[in-house]
Parts: sequence; structure tokens; C-alpha cells
Amino acid sequence: MGNGMPIVPRVGAPLRVRVAGDTSENSYKSRVADLDDEFLYADVPVHQGTGKEMEVHVDTTLVVEYAASENDVYQYRSRVLGLSYIPTPAVRLEHPLKSSDLTRIQRREYFRVSLDAQVKLTCLRTGETYLTHAVDISGGGLAVRTREPVDIQFRDRVGIEVTLPYTGFRLQAMCQVVRIEEEGMGRTLSMQFVDMPERVRDQVVRYTFMRQRALRRR
Repeated sequence: MGNGMPIVPRVGAPLRVRVAGDTSENSYKSRVADLDDEFLYADVPVHQGTGKEMEVHVDTTLVVEYAASENDVYQYRSRVLGLSYIPTPAVRLEHPLKSSDLTRIQRREYFRVSLDAQVKLTCLRTGETYLTHAVDISGGGLAVRTREPVDIQFRDRVGIEVTLPYTGFRLQAMCQVVRIEEEGMGRTLSMQFVDMPERVRDQVVRYTFMRQRALRRR
């Protein structure tokens, strides 16, 4: 680990949770409801896309991610040990420091900030171009919402162009669609950046940091 003990999340800190071995990119959000020396208690996780609660089964192994500080994001695995009521239901997990595989992960893949901007998409498979609206962005990718049906499929490669507000940085990048959610007539496309030069990614990461700081000050 280096530099002393890893830091434990505080009560109320957000968690990102997924079922170990689930390759469908299904991630859930939760919060630390409580901590003691033995266990971490997490709010029942809610699906990032649909808002549905996770079906919690004892002995399912979850991968849990949390930010311990501005620069430290950790990940560990824990079996679901049961449900506790404190007073609302919470999932009882191993304490991160009791886990054998607590690891620090690259921070920049992690934090998403909401993004209010128009995004031009060009689908490589069809050559069609669409104007969409950004939902959020991180160092790893971005999500957009379309108002009408578009011919873009799971795993399609898409060129994107968007100007990041406040900085005026014009981002042109190649993405791959990793998730599609239907919403009425339109849909939300979650995309990962592919083959992105580090200097371009650094501009995106810098933007997400700046927005996070601005949002905290409110």
C-alpha cells in the first residue's frame, strides 16, 4: 500500500457497488450508513441507470469502491453478510481493512460530473450524425441523452465532439457504447473513451476536478 494505512470512508460517503463477475457494466450506488470495527453497513444499493434497488442475497460477493480522500479511491471485495436495521435496512459487509484485497485504484476513472452541453455524435458503422445532450462525463467516458430514436447499437464506435463549458476546451474523441437505456422516445447512451491521448484525457480529468470543487462550494 505504501504511505501508511489506507483511509476508511466516512459515514455518508458514496459507494459504487457491483456484483463480482457481472460483465454487464451494471453498477449501483450506495452510501456508508455506518461503520464499526468489524463491518461496513451500506444503504441498499440502487441501480445507476434505472433507480431500482439491488436484490440483496447473503453470500453474494460485491465489489465495493469508495473515495477516501480527494485523490484516493479504493476497491475491495466483500461477501454480503446479512441485512441490518439501523434503523433503515442496510447491507452488512466486511470492513475494508479486514479485506484481503483492498486496493487503491486510479482516481480518474471514477468521478463523474454532470455536463450541460450539446454533443455531436457520428456513428462509424452508419456514418450518421446526431445532436445529443450530455448527461455526465469522467476521465473514462461520457453519457448522452437523445430525444428521438437513433441507429446506434451496443458496442458501436462513435466519434464525439463537445465543448466543455467554463474551460472552452473542444473535446473530439472516439468512444465505444457500453450501455443503452431506453427512456420514452429517446435513450441514454453510456460510452467509454477509446484510444484517447493522455494529454486529452488530462484536460477532461482537470475539468471534472474543477467542476467538483465548484459544486462543493455551493
